[in-house]
Amino acid sequence: MRTATVAEDKELLQARHGSVLLLTLNRHPKRNALDTALMRTLLDTLRQADADPEIHCVLLAANGSCFCAGADLEEARALASQGETARLQERAQILVDLNTIVASMQTPVVAAVNGPAIGAGAGLSLGSDLVVASSAARFGYPEVKHGISAGILIPNLIRQVGPKAAFELIATGDPIGAERAYALGMVNRVVAPEELLDAALALAGRLAQFPPAGLMASKRAFQQAYDMPMAEAVQAQRDVNMRLPPTR
Repeated sequence: MRTATVAEDKELLQARHGSVLLLTLNRHPKRNALDTALMRTLLDTLRQADADPEIHCVLLAANGSCFCAGADLEEARALASQGETARLQERAQILVDLNTIVASMQTPVVAAVNGPAIGAGAGLSLGSDLVVASSAARFGYPEVKHGISAGILIPNLIRQVGPKAAFELIATGDPIGAERAYALGMVNRVVAPEELLDAALALAGRLAQFPPAGLMASKRAFQQAYDMPMAEAVQAQRDVNMRLPPTR
């Protein structure tokens, strides 16, 4: 499919593939670690994409051999040593927002994980609606090894893989490969490295071809049902289709 470049940023690249917006983390000299600038740019871009009626799906990918090494600890240490408490608090809130934004978006988000997704990088991939992983992908939560907590990443991890598997990942800090992540339900598909982007674009394109109202309503219903008891969720979704516009 022909790609039309929409915009280019130092740390985040944007390109359109029809109704799919491809966002590529482009901080590969730093293993795509999430500093404040990249997180803020990514958040703003996702919000803009969700408000754009021409964008029906977002695909999140990364340049280099690493998907995302997590939050930028060098930046955090520098801010701490300078006594920049307010900026550290702002950074922490942006990271929280980044871990919750996909669930609040109407537009589906697919992640293409090409290599290690560590800490907040694992959270970024796991927070996506669908994940296509290269067989070279690795997922890990090593915060305990650094004497810190993976606290803000834990709620979604528990929801995705269950308490026993989640606690093992958090408590040992040991990374797992793509096949183990697939078995745990952290990813939807595992493909060869050279097939990753094409496979992820094909999946995103398939979602983007459907009438957006139905897919958006389904995503919203899914998020609501995930947080409700079954009977309450069914009742809440009873009239969803009645509110959708008619289609041919």
